[in-house]
Amino acid sequence: MNKRVPLLVLVIAATVAGAVLLPSTPVIFIGAALCFALVFPRDMFKNVRIVIWLAFILLSILLISFSFNAKGYSITSVDKSSAAGLAAGEILYGINDVAVTDADFARNYSGTIKLETNKGPKFANVNGTLGVEAEKVSSSRLSFGLDIRGGVRAVLEANSTDNATLDQIISTLQTRINIYGLREAVFRPVYHEGKGFVEISIAGGNREELRALLERQGNFEAKITVSPRMSSGTGTIRLAQFHNFSVAGKSIIVDGRTVNEKESFTLEGVEFLLDTVSDKVNMTATVFNSDDIKTVFFDPQRSRIELEQGGYRWSFSIQLGQEGAQKFAWVTNNLEVVPGTGYLSAPITLYLDGNLVDSLSIASTLKGRVETEIQISGSSDTRESAMKERSQLQSILRSGALPTSVEIVQLDSISPTLGSSFLMNAAVAGFIALLGVIAVVGIRYRRPKIVLPMIIISSSEILIILGVASMIGWTIDLPAIAGIIATIGSGINSQIMIIDQALRGEQATTMKEKLKNAFFTIFGAGGTVIAAMIPLMVIGFGLLRGFAITTIIGVLIGILIVRPAFGEIVKKIIKD
Repeated sequence: MNKRVPLLVLVIAATVAGAVLLPSTPVIFIGAALCFALVFPRDMFKNVRIVIWLAFILLSILLISFSFNAKGYSITSVDKSSAAGLAAGEILYGINDVAVTDADFARNYSGTIKLETNKGPKFANVNGTLGVEAEKVSSSRLSFGLDIRGGVRAVLEANSTDNATLDQIISTLQTRINIYGLREAVFRPVYHEGKGFVEISIAGGNREELRALLERQGNFEAKITVSPRMSSGTGTIRLAQFHNFSVAGKSIIVDGRTVNEKESFTLEGVEFLLDTVSDKVNMTATVFNSDDIKTVFFDPQRSRIELEQGGYRWSFSIQLGQEGAQKFAWVTNNLEVVPGTGYLSAPITLYLDGNLVDSLSIASTLKGRVETEIQISGSSDTRESAMKERSQLQSILRSGALPTSVEIVQLDSISPTLGSSFLMNAAVAGFIALLGVIAVVGIRYRRPKIVLPMIIISSSEILIILGVASMIGWTIDLPAIAGIIATIGSGINSQIMIIDQALRGEQATTMKEKLKNAFFTIFGAGGTVIAAMIPLMVIGFGLLRGFAITTIIGVLIGILIVRPAFGEIVKKIIKD
């Protein structure tokens, strides 16, 4: 082992240098694999527990996807009036041959400027600001919270001051934002001067995304225009029953009621709008709305994006309740089959808050049929914008309509209260604390060989927790950091228990029995912690829930992956 120490130091130094100068993740992955090969004897790689532990370490490196040499700013949204020629997702490195900074996005420009981007240099004639929002390119795939990363805040004015209505608005918007994928959204009802407001703070994201999700009330409607057959000024609307009507000037008389042009009327629960009255009578029926949508599908078979000429077409399916499907069947019975086309005489048009979303031809086989699954589609210029449009509409339909209209009265950015320097300080403080613990353990047991494994095990536990957080998209905020610290503390306690049991001088007890006793206590303690955290996770909210989830993940990683590997390492050290 002593002969390997200089080589190990060389590998670590080369890994650190390579991670800064080259693509970080592959360099760290290879460096970690080489370090393990140098530190552990070959026979250790035959141990299943060691192999599982090492596999999780290497997988976590790939999941976190380190990029310590990341530079530039990623464009998150572009104003319609922007003249900079930048697009969302593009990376801006410099302006006029100078590295870009936060201040450059608020600065006013006049004339032609040079923009260095990941797509090459661009020249733009800009008078005013760049008209874009951007965030620093991340050095990993980890998602950080408001305190560390900053975000966006919106204040909504509701057309109601009723507590129940505001609570329903918050519940609907929470569902909408969570389905869309924005993390760490904090909602707070506010009352001021007799008016009701909802304050929403979101980590990351951008104003454009937030405005698109919040401003829409979410009233979804599907409509079909029908022109019933006429004979001598009379016609029939066929639903479950036949409803005869007669024309009287620019009005019709149906079921004894006179309806003028542009007026609405309802038959058997189906709402109609009388469009025009002439030699033909045109009326538009609302066949289903937001309340009729029972399921929004997200699976790849029923939610997809396909390349088409000139752009990308997105689509997804929704499932209707029986009432909406029945209305569709009744109304389509009033349409004719267009010869030679295989379609009915009118399409079904889909609207969201009065804006046209899509218009779909109806196959002739669907006439009079109770159809519970409907496909919604649209198109966009790029795959990224197609994914965003589809996700926004899916989120709005899944969350349902707001109980009342809302208006965004304030929309601004939130600066991080702690920032990235806090992470560095926390890491340094944690490392110093770990060295203190290791020093105490070294003095207590007087076995230097035990010290290095404790450092490796504790560091790997943090790495695996962060890898899992990256995989599930969990936000790293103050409660999450507190949960990680609590997990590492209990982990060191468990390591000391394993060492203490393994070094006991009882001759009649085998090493296997000693470790079995240690793990019995470790599993019992871990189960107790998890049992205590579950209520906080289930019924808790905000800080409590984040702390509970991170702690449970950390404890499970410790007792199932890390601690068994440490037991095998200690067994090997004492045996040798």
